[in-house]
Amino acid sequence: MIIKWAGSKKWLFKKHPDIFPTQYNTYFEPFLGGGANFFNLRPEKSYLSDINGKLIAVYNELKNNPEKLFDETNQLIKSHSDDQYYAIRDEFNLTSKPLHFLYLNRTCYNGIYRENHSGKFNVPIGRRTSSFLPFTKEDFKYFSELLSESTIKQQGFMETLSHVGEGDFIYIDPPYIKFENNYDSFRKYGKDIFSPEDLGALAAKLNELSKKNKILISNFDLDNVKDLFPGSQWNFKSVQQSSNISGTNSGRKKMEEVLIYNY
Repeated sequence: MIIKWAGSKKWLFKKHPDIFPTQYNTYFEPFLGGGANFFNLRPEKSYLSDINGKLIAVYNELKNNPEKLFDETNQLIKSHSDDQYYAIRDEFNLTSKPLHFLYLNRTCYNGIYRENHSGKFNVPIGRRTSSFLPFTKEDFKYFSELLSESTIKQQGFMETLSHVGEGDFIYIDPPYIKFENNYDSFRKYGKDIFSPEDLGALAAKLNELSKKNKILISNFDLDNVKDLFPGSQWNFKSVQQSSNISGTNSGRKKMEEVLIYNY
C-alpha cells in the first residue's frame, strides 16, 4: 500500500479472503489507516474516514492529483538524505503538506506515525537506503481511480457510522486495547487515547447496526473484547499474526487476534 501504517491489515485479505462479503451497497471504514483492505477489495462505492486529518489529506490528494503527488514525492525520494529528512520533518510540523506526509511516511523508521505531546511528528529517519517508493505513476493513477467514488473524511468513528445505510458493509479495525493502565502510543486516537469506554460505545453502535448491515471487526482475541458482542448473530474466528510494529523481524511477536463478523 502507498501509506505504511502500524497495525496494517494487509495480511488479512491475503490470508483470509473469504472472510469478506461480496454483496453490499457501500463499504465503510472509519479507522482507515493504511487502507489495505479497501485497496484489496476495490469496492465500487465507499465511505472512508480517520481522525488523523493529515492522513486524510494524503488520500484526498491521491484521489484528486495523483500524477502531481507522484512526481513531487519521487523527486524528494531521489534527493533523500539525513539532512533533507529532518528539514522536511520540521517543515511538515509547520505546514502539514500531504506531499511531506507521504515522503516522511516512506522514509521514516518502520513507517510509524507518532506525534509528541505538542502534536509534532517526531519519528526518526529509517534504516532503509533504497526502494522507498515501489510504485509507478500509473500505480498512483490507478489508486486514484479506486478512490474516485469514495467519500474521504476526517472525523470520528461515531460520525462516520451515522452515515451507514441498510445493506452496507462496515470494516472496523480500531486502536487495540490491552485493558491495562499503561500508556501505549499505538492506541492513540487523535490527541486522545482510545479507551475501553470508546470501545464500549463503538460496540454498542455496531450491535445496533448489525441488524441491517454486514460487519467485520478485527481486534485482540480477549474476552473483554468478545464479551462486547453477545448476540447470536456474531461469529468469532481466532487468528495468529505477527506484529508489524517492531523494526526487526526477530522482534515481531505473534499476536492472537479475533475476527468478529455477523454474516
